[in-house]
Amino acid sequence: MREDEVLRSVAARVAARDYSDDVWIHPGDLDANGNWVLSPAPEGTRWLVVRGSQEHLAALAADAVDPLPPLEPASVHAVDDAERLLGHPLPPLLRRIYLEVANGGFGPVLGVAGGGTDDLGRTAVDLLSPREPAGLLPIGYWGCAIYSYVDCLGRGAMMWGFDPNSGLGEHSFYAEGISLVDWLDGWLRGSLEQPHLEPDPT
Repeated sequence: MREDEVLRSVAARVAARDYSDDVWIHPGDLDANGNWVLSPAPEGTRWLVVRGSQEHLAALAADAVDPLPPLEPASVHAVDDAERLLGHPLPPLLRRIYLEVANGGFGPVLGVAGGGTDDLGRTAVDLLSPREPAGLLPIGYWGCAIYSYVDCLGRGAMMWGFDPNSGLGEHSFYAEGISLVDWLDGWLRGSLEQPHLEPDPT
């Protein structure tokens, strides 16, 4: 999928407010026919389920899914300021998405980092660390200290993974062999996998 196609597809998901891997549904149960039957619950109670799961699809058919909040694009000033703080330009596709679609918040698990904050109140710039390889911008947090990075200095905006649970220390960074375009395309298609390194047996 080319960059323009990825941009349009991400924009469509954001516009439909269906841009996250996790969705909020009204409490209930699946009946014997796979239909979502609402359960009594205090007003405003919602359950978090995985998009595309049986529960999500059944709740969607029953009009029991809350739309995600709308996302807004970043201003040119905000993106220029971020690039100044980063010390290098963003990959063109990522810059266009921030400016034309959303300032982060869409994408796998907790969403692509941007000017918007994650569950701990951090922006993409907040996630930068001088201990990390130069030019790598953390854009995806998977939980358990696992991150996806995009290389802003190399050719092709290639993706890197970081999995410190491997016990490999400084070698926990590794090239994933896919570009930012491939990474976003994988998310759009539901085939993206989180970074993972086999643990060091020693």
